[in-house]
Amino acid sequence: MDKISIHDKALQQRVVHSLEKVWDLTDDLVDFYPPYENYSVTVFGSARIREDSTEYQEVVEFTKSLARLECNVISGGGPGIMEAANRGAMAGKLTDSPVKSVGINIELPFEQKNNPYLDECFPHKTFFTRLQHFTAITDCFVAFYGGIGTVLEILTVLQLMQVKQISNRKLILVGAMWPGLIKWFESEMLNEDMQLIHSGDLLIPYLVPHYQDALEIIKQHKTQLDL
Repeated sequence: MDKISIHDKALQQRVVHSLEKVWDLTDDLVDFYPPYENYSVTVFGSARIREDSTEYQEVVEFTKSLARLECNVISGGGPGIMEAANRGAMAGKLTDSPVKSVGINIELPFEQKNNPYLDECFPHKTFFTRLQHFTAITDCFVAFYGGIGTVLEILTVLQLMQVKQISNRKLILVGAMWPGLIKWFESEMLNEDMQLIHSGDLLIPYLVPHYQDALEIIKQHKTQLDL
């Protein structure tokens, strides 16, 4: 039998063809993530925010209010802002309420372990499938203070909304760190020499200074969707 080489062009082409089928199947399977009957809010934010910080406590209060509004609360399932989100959801949940505190986790060698405030947890091995899961089941995305991972998440959502891959959703950025990002988009992507985006793209995210402002947007959106 002839020895098969990984450098064989025919073999490489077969592998590429098989991978394309796998990606197509992955896209199709996103539709099978079970949506929740109640309005669902995903909270993005850093795993490094400490429990004794103002930011942590504000997220707890925010998601307490969400739970009382009969909203599911979804996070990355880890510590920091994610833990605060799930903790508030558990604390604010009304007796016999069907809403859930959910974690969509990623398996990492550091930082990312399940927080103890979850009704359900869905582990993922890749950021790609994890982000797909978030977008499949979320009605509103809310970002608090975060690092590179949080920026990746909100920009993925922003792009999907920009190209209308997802619709009837809201993206809310809470706090003082986000206006600078939008100003960078304006100065670098909407300058006189090059217009790399449409000016309307920057109207997609709602920039608000406080979580109470986010709650008002969510209340209105939830009413519109009748969830």
